[in-house]
Amino acid sequence: MARKISIAALFVVLAATLLQSTFAATYTVGDSTGWTRPTNDDDLYDNWDDNKDFVVGDILVFNFTTGQQDVAEVTEAAYDACTTTNTIFTENNGPARITLNRTGDYYFICTFPGHCSSGQKLNVEVRAGTSTALTPATTYTVGDSTGWIRPTNNDDLYDNWDDNKDFVVGDILVFNFTTGQQDVAEVTEAAYDACTTTNTIFTENNGPARITLNRTGDYYFICTFPGHCSSGQKLNVEVRAGTSTAPTPATTYTVGDSTGWIRPTNNDDLYDNWDDNKDFVVGDILVFNFTTGQQDVAEVTEAAYDACTTTNTIFTEKNGPARITLNRTGDYHFICTFPGHCSSGQKLHVEVRTGTSTAPTPRSSPAPTPGSSPAPTSGSSPNTPTGVLTTPNSASSLVATHSLVFTSIVLVLLCY
Repeated sequence: MARKISIAALFVVLAATLLQSTFAATYTVGDSTGWTRPTNDDDLYDNWDDNKDFVVGDILVFNFTTGQQDVAEVTEAAYDACTTTNTIFTENNGPARITLNRTGDYYFICTFPGHCSSGQKLNVEVRAGTSTALTPATTYTVGDSTGWIRPTNNDDLYDNWDDNKDFVVGDILVFNFTTGQQDVAEVTEAAYDACTTTNTIFTENNGPARITLNRTGDYYFICTFPGHCSSGQKLNVEVRAGTSTAPTPATTYTVGDSTGWIRPTNNDDLYDNWDDNKDFVVGDILVFNFTTGQQDVAEVTEAAYDACTTTNTIFTEKNGPARITLNRTGDYHFICTFPGHCSSGQKLHVEVRTGTSTAPTPRSSPAPTPGSSPAPTSGSSPNTPTGVLTTPNSASSLVATHSLVFTSIVLVLLCY
């Protein structure tokens, strides 16, 4: 009996070791250096990449100053030659968060003149591996309809909002606030308790801000504007194990394909037709290619979708291209809030199930933004949910692996 218990304990240790690495990792490219034009070190990002084991679902965070750098995914040939035209997609606003949604090689460069040839380029190889999620991820709007504001006579506002919520790895927090009047920063526990606004882990200055919870444990968020944190504009959430249930690499869809996200002309079924025969699953990504200032994309309720109501949106992405991850099962409703666009057919309804993506390829390439390539602009980066959440674990493992480990434990106990 003692020997049986010892062997079982050995298997438990093995299982715990495997489980410790089940969650996708977030990597800050270049670590504290960020994503910059190297000086006399054109191997900077090759060296950073060494000994890292990227898997499907991991996230790369490119920290750069908007207007001084950008990050673009390109082909291998364009990477080798530092060709900056015809990129697969370009993120103009920093920090940019890019999810690795397929196996194989990714090639990233900065398209600013001379930057790529100086070494501001990164090639990563991604192997198979998915999250062992037990529950679908959920998107939470912090404070619900109240949003992320400085409370008046209610410093427990966000503590009360947080009560009875069960956050898991992969869930998303949406902080709805007015740019220039609030911000949201992740801080340490000590800074949270003392409302210290210096040396934040990261700060999002443009609202709405979407932050993915990529690790277990406690997160601490505050507003750094004077007096806001002490008035109660602060949030602590505890995240337990659990992520998206998608068992295979997610798919990236470019809405409207080469047409992009535009106001249709004499075809109000354009996006209904595009949606036909597509089978969306949790973790898939929609890319809305549009020209900033001429369109936007907003998630709304079903009633607002049907009536083309543009007020009280769930969230609105104003800068194109916008990348939106489908993080829950059920229906999503998207519209353009510009006058007359929704009623002309610039609206999309997708239904998301849980399970394996049936798209023909693991990842499709976003088409160039209609009209012209977006120039570097200041402001928020809605192209990907933003926020730098660095996690120590750097790999995901397959559900089958864990099932095998625990089955082995049972067999040892029954048969030894």
